[in-house]
Amino acid sequence: MKEVMEIIRSWDAAGVACAEAILVGTQHSSPRQPGARLVVNEKGEMGGAVSMGCVESDLREHMLGLLRGEGGARMLHYGAAFEASLEVGLSCGGEIDVWIRRHDPATEAWRGVCSLPRDATAILMTRLGGDSQQVLLRAGDAPRPDWAEAAADLRMGGGVKRLAAADGAWFAETLEPDPLLLIVGASPIAAALCALAVRTGFRVALVDPRRHFARAEQFPEAERVVHAWPAEGLTAAGMDGHSYVAVLAHDVKLDVPALAAALQAHCRYIGLLGSRGTQADRRARLAEAGFAPSDLARIHGPIGLKSIGALEPEEIAVAILAELIQVRRGGRPGAGGAP
Repeated sequence: MKEVMEIIRSWDAAGVACAEAILVGTQHSSPRQPGARLVVNEKGEMGGAVSMGCVESDLREHMLGLLRGEGGARMLHYGAAFEASLEVGLSCGGEIDVWIRRHDPATEAWRGVCSLPRDATAILMTRLGGDSQQVLLRAGDAPRPDWAEAAADLRMGGGVKRLAAADGAWFAETLEPDPLLLIVGASPIAAALCALAVRTGFRVALVDPRRHFARAEQFPEAERVVHAWPAEGLTAAGMDGHSYVAVLAHDVKLDVPALAAALQAHCRYIGLLGSRGTQADRRARLAEAGFAPSDLARIHGPIGLKSIGALEPEEIAVAILAELIQVRRGGRPGAGGAP
């Protein structure tokens, strides 16, 4: 969603009108999840997607019609049973509901979205009817009584929800900050992982006290390169319980303090590069420092998905990123990891 919003911002800045299509409901198999977006501007340019290309062409025509003043915001339904031709319909056999609306850059809700701090969480409410009003609920904002239950659920668990309210149907979606990946130890694997992770929606910071290894120009995608020992550097880079930590130093002087700091912060993911012998050594040192077996069980290593047989730095980075995505999407880290 954030990539699509960046596209909308660029069109707003250029004074180009656009419309958006929001995937608000799915049945059976669907290639995209509710909350996915397609945007089309008055020039016919497109961004994002609500399917894998099955319905975008038809949606584009409807959205261009909106921009020409032909009708208002409305719901469109697509499914294999309803296709008018081979070009319109879902070949996967699923059905989707898509809400299309004209984007208005002057609304209070959109201005609020644009001004949200990068680490902020909010809920964007879109009315599925009438003028398709949008309302932004920031942290601490009291929702309407008929939104209260849905807002509480979303603030607790994130995601999206379609709800019936006193004035009709609404679509509520959580706007969450990009997850923070903290990489400890500069290396070719770290450089490859940094570039890949940013492309898949992670914010990345690198921590390494060795300035001659950790040069900012080697990690152009990183938000920060922190030249400090792990305990201090991870804190300075913003580590908290939502963070993902990849310890790639392969150096006991960096590995152990980094793992200790990540365990104490109860990070969402902690992964360690190295052979099984390295894994055993680091765990033994942490046990001597007072960490319990339940703490050590939270360290995933060797880091990454083992099943792809990664060998080269770029391949190992792919294996690590695959495991990060697995955890981010609610799965358990895969068995094994990169060598």
